Amino acid sequence: MTSILLVGLGDLGSMIATEAMQQGMTVQAMRRQAKSLPGVKLIQHDATTPWPALADNVTDLVLCVAPDGRADEAYRLAYLQVAEHAIHWLRKQPAPPHVWLVSSTSVYGQQHGEWVDEDSPRLPERSTARILVAAEELWLQSGLSSTMLRPAGLYGPGREMMLRTAKSGQLIVETEPVYTNRIHISDCARAIIYLVGCRQQGLVIENAYNLTDLKPARYGEVIQFLQLQLHITANKPQILQRGSKRVSAKRLQLTGFIWQYPDYQAGYLTML
Repeated sequence: MTSILLVGLGDLGSMIATEAMQQGMTVQAMRRQAKSLPGVKLIQHDATTPWPALADNVTDLVLCVAPDGRADEAYRLAYLQVAEHAIHWLRKQPAPPHVWLVSSTSVYGQQHGEWVDEDSPRLPERSTARILVAAEELWLQSGLSSTMLRPAGLYGPGREMMLRTAKSGQLIVETEPVYTNRIHISDCARAIIYLVGCRQQGLVIENAYNLTDLKPARYGEVIQFLQLQLHITANKPQILQRGSKRVSAKRLQLTGFIWQYPDYQAGYLTML
């Protein structure tokens, strides 16, 4: 029986928990709030402090903690301090569970439209992304069995940033191609539990997976598509000038995972 300890129960964490239970896995969730989901055993605890002893055996530890803000300190707490206490707890377990760290594709610093995969250099400029790289390295060098999960931009119910941009009537003008890498939040949760299941079946699991859909697209293309569907006339020119990259999901695809929303058109048409 696969038994997951899920640290963090926000919108993505809740979808991970729901998907896990649908696949017959048992789920415990550690979070500060008292609110949980039906069928999930709640451990009300702040993961940035020493962890309590757990009575149940855990086969997989999924760290899905969202920072409380965009400041460096919030990232250090969520990714480095939680890791410190998790590692201390893991070293006391007779059979430590496999660790799945939900990181981000922001660990890749490439900015010239390049394709990146899991073996590409992680040299981001943003300080928060450098903290993510430090957290990944902490796990990868820990000697514990662990896998880095790097979601691209999540969209879906409650995550409607690009829809709001489209509805505002902005006409996106790109001086150079600005690519956006996205994954529907339900596909992200499904991919994580799919990989957990693969490991339980004895399949070889890599040390990192990019969780993104199969079609990186230009930002302006996505906004224009949404405006076409919504019958919105774009009449507010907005010059977009920033670096970007294209993230490959080939490694995840090779596992046999099947996307419900393989590109932005499929995902946003469902939302609309």
